Amino acid sequence: MPKSLRSLDDHIQDTLDARRRTQSGRFQPVDPGTERVADVVASSCAAVAGAFSGMGFRWSRSGLRFSRKVGPFTHIVSFQADSANSSGSHVGVAMHARTRCIELAKWRETNGVTTGDHLWGTQIGYLSPEHEYLKWQLVDPAKRQAEIDSMVKTVHELAIPAFEVCQTKESLSARLLERPEMTWIPDWAVDIALWLGNKAAAEALVLKKLQFPPNLEAQFIEYYRIEASTPSLSRPNDRNHCLAWVAQKHGLRLPGLV
Repeated sequence: MPKSLRSLDDHIQDTLDARRRTQSGRFQPVDPGTERVADVVASSCAAVAGAFSGMGFRWSRSGLRFSRKVGPFTHIVSFQADSANSSGSHVGVAMHARTRCIELAKWRETNGVTTGDHLWGTQIGYLSPEHEYLKWQLVDPAKRQAEIDSMVKTVHELAIPAFEVCQTKESLSARLLERPEMTWIPDWAVDIALWLGNKAAAEALVLKKLQFPPNLEAQFIEYYRIEASTPSLSRPNDRNHCLAWVAQKHGLRLPGLV
């Protein structure tokens, strides 16, 4: 079963434990037949990916990930091996999920606050209500299949529902605001909402962005008024100014603010 790391102390202790195991075995001879870390990671992650081949996912050993294309979106699950992994003593692996869109990246170049093809991405455990960092231990051959099964179950329960929101632009527009992994950085999500043509969601996200820090709202209002009278001809470098530029460019209305 995965190890749950919910606090900074949990992460520190996990790192210390892994380093202790690695140091204790660093100068010890490895028993003949001991599995290499790279082989354990590659075969185990490939087994997880194989469970999703029927859903259109393809495994990439070199990238240590599996992905699929659905409409304009690319869904990706990637694996991260612990830096402290050591053959025969520690083979820790975490998973991350994300969605990309080249069409969005092109739109952002001239219309958005941000740049790039990133919609959302996170450690897979953060998709759960518990918001916990999850890590699996693959070193024991006798327990490995149970860990692989747990990884498959986690992808089904946490990543696939998030990917299903990003099936079409319509499905994403309808559910954008209910998905915290897509809105926790409002600047990025404002671009997504506007690309989708969902001005109401974009307006809500701008207001969310301006809730903190305390001086952000006043600065935004100043930039917003500047853009109303003298629009910038290209994307401003300052992120808050750029947000105001986008709000004016796309005709966002922010009652009670400006």
